[in-house]
Amino acid sequence: MHTRTLAFALLLAPTFGFAPQEPAPAAFLCPPCGAECHFVVYAKAGACGGCGMALVPAASVPQVGVLLHEGVDLLSSTLTLGVFAASNCVRAFTVADTAEPLRAADALEMKPQFAFAAAPALDVLVVPEGFGSWDDPLIVDYVRGAAEHARFVIAVGTGSVLLAKAGFLKGAHVALNPYLVRRLPELAPELVSDPTVRLARTGKFFLARDALAAADAGLAVLRELVGEERARKTAEGLGLTLGPPVAEAAK
Repeated sequence: MHTRTLAFALLLAPTFGFAPQEPAPAAFLCPPCGAECHFVVYAKAGACGGCGMALVPAASVPQVGVLLHEGVDLLSSTLTLGVFAASNCVRAFTVADTAEPLRAADALEMKPQFAFAAAPALDVLVVPEGFGSWDDPLIVDYVRGAAEHARFVIAVGTGSVLLAKAGFLKGAHVALNPYLVRRLPELAPELVSDPTVRLARTGKFFLARDALAAADAGLAVLRELVGEERARKTAEGLGLTLGPPVAEAAK
């Protein structure tokens, strides 16, 4: 973590903690329209100053946050974000323990749209693949609070280890790479390594083996958030197929 970010986070922690910030009761937003203007928050109803669309209550727009951190996987973070953004029916963004740019796979530099303390409350939390995040207590604390309050959580590969560190997924079957399988008793003994799992559901948690399975998880969550037809159109626009509802994993 950046030293400056850590100092700032610790300064804010007594006041704000790392619980997601609820939008003000009178907050209004531009409906998702594929432009940046739907990140502007208005105090009263009216028209968007950017695109002119009628504003809607913030609480009516599902908030989808994709977690970023140093070493986050490029494909599972951006592909899942892209699925939600393409739907034009949610507000999809990135969150991190810093507002400074982060590198993914040493190939792309991404600037998070929200640092933890400023992030809105999430309807959907996406925890992509990526090593080492479970060793950062600030990330673990944020994930614990965000996952507790979210309607749905998507974890990709090693993201399940981070969720386990945050106190979730006891007994869940997940697919992990051989290195993590060897370290599982040390890192997350609550999890069960199962290479046959591609995409499974445990309550509100969707556990994806890889980025392509995570894209399917995103479409499955969209089905529940905004309905079958919108999820199907989103899939078709991306050249994907909306699969059947994800079955609940056997207990």
